[in-house]
Amino acid sequence: MNSIAKGKINIGLMIPYKREDGLHEIRSVFVPISFGDPMEIQVYPLSVGQTSSFHLVSENHLHGYRHEKFEEVSERGDLTRNILYKAFQKLTSYLREPVSITIHLQKYLPPEGGIGGGSSNAGLFLKELFPWTHLPKEEEIPLAKSIGADVPFFLQPSSCYVSGIGEVLEPISVAKGSGILAIPPFGLSTASMYLGLQKSLQKPYGSEVWKFLAEDLIRSLQVGDWAYLQNRLENEFEKIAFQTQPLLKELKLGFYESGAVYASLSGSGSCYYGIYPSDRERDEALRIVSDRFPDMEFRTFSF
Repeated sequence: MNSIAKGKINIGLMIPYKREDGLHEIRSVFVPISFGDPMEIQVYPLSVGQTSSFHLVSENHLHGYRHEKFEEVSERGDLTRNILYKAFQKLTSYLREPVSITIHLQKYLPPEGGIGGGSSNAGLFLKELFPWTHLPKEEEIPLAKSIGADVPFFLQPSSCYVSGIGEVLEPISVAKGSGILAIPPFGLSTASMYLGLQKSLQKPYGSEVWKFLAEDLIRSLQVGDWAYLQNRLENEFEKIAFQTQPLLKELKLGFYESGAVYASLSGSGSCYYGIYPSDRERDEALRIVSDRFPDMEFRTFSF
């Protein structure tokens, strides 16, 4: 099976409270984008009595410190730390028969980017392997959640309104769009970003006010009224990201000055994106922001 493990962007991200289990509740709209990692997954049945095997063959197209970061968990490093291998380990006991699995991965999605990275890879792998298992349908999301908070989203076919720690998913219609993704030469630690929010411990009943998106926001997402959403669906991590890396604040301004109708940090960062009215305007803007931020890597995407 050849496919693309798509990245995602967050349109708005709010963290209403810290849960008693130490994790944080989130409220966000996750949107899959065209930019991602090409993956070829080959699964072959083995004879009864043989042991299932896992093989990863990867091409590392990442730059800067991220190149080495992926190497550490690739087949050239410690494969047991790789999220795909962890997913395989989780599924082994559910396999109907022993299998040989080979994954050819071209790695472009950056770790510490807030756009899905390894979670996207794991989600695509699980979708391919679930039919080889006797895992009940209702247990697929819990198993995906045990691998990573964002993994359940990557089992879905569309954009979702996301709550819980990322596993409560409600499909939502989002208008098509064109964007530019900026991949900074630095990362932002998810743990330190959450720490910076200093969210107090609250009981779940205190979250009801955050449970649903207002009708006007849903309608604006459906029709692509990004200007209306600019100051209404914001990423709560931005204030910390701008303090930690002021360049991101300049980048936001650069996106808007180049014609973006919506710009935001994705997840806890460090990737930042801008949405444009059309492919033509996006491509023109790409030249502008590339000249203005020569040390930044930019990728175009659609959704």
